[in-house]
Amino acid sequence: MHVASARPENLFRSAHHALSSLVVILLLELALTEKSAVVLATAFAALAWTLELTRRRFPAWNQVLMRTFGGVAHKHEATAINSATWMCTGLALIAPFFALPTLALAVASIGFGDPAAGFVGRRFGRIKLVHGRSLEGTIAYAVVAFLSGWAILSIWHPSLGGRGIIAAAVAAITGAIVELFSSRIDDNFAVPILTAAAVGVVLQGGGAWMVG
Repeated sequence: MHVASARPENLFRSAHHALSSLVVILLLELALTEKSAVVLATAFAALAWTLELTRRRFPAWNQVLMRTFGGVAHKHEATAINSATWMCTGLALIAPFFALPTLALAVASIGFGDPAAGFVGRRFGRIKLVHGRSLEGTIAYAVVAFLSGWAILSIWHPSLGGRGIIAAAVAAITGAIVELFSSRIDDNFAVPILTAAAVGVVLQGGGAWMVG
């Protein structure tokens, strides 16, 4: 179960998750082109799956990796595909089809909204919804994802104006809903893909949101 309430709280992991996402967003906005984003996302996904395959082939190597990343890894990830691999895979799949602002919104949604949902849900969640998740956590996800997405578009894409606000709202609401219902499929994989798709479909604005 990839459900926050089924895992112990790990604030260091949450901070690492958010910081890693911030680095990706800064790369997307300040350094990468659409083509180089595809190359980088594919390279990271290939590296992640190489580590997944080799650690299953060599148990000693798996132990080294789990010790190295013990501070940010859950116990079940010793034998399961870890969340970072799923996130890298999701980004590699959407990078060829969506423009950089859409990719940044997708990363912000899972990168900031998910830790917020876990923190609020575990500590203040009272109204249970599905899969052990709470209304309070889901609202926290939507609010944080919207504010972070809006900030990104306001800083780097102010010309989008009202469409940027709509895009941030679509990304936040889609991410919150997908995260709420994710159980068998890791939300780090599902959220970026479906968030990018929702933004691209709802806001068919040519190069602003989709490649081509």
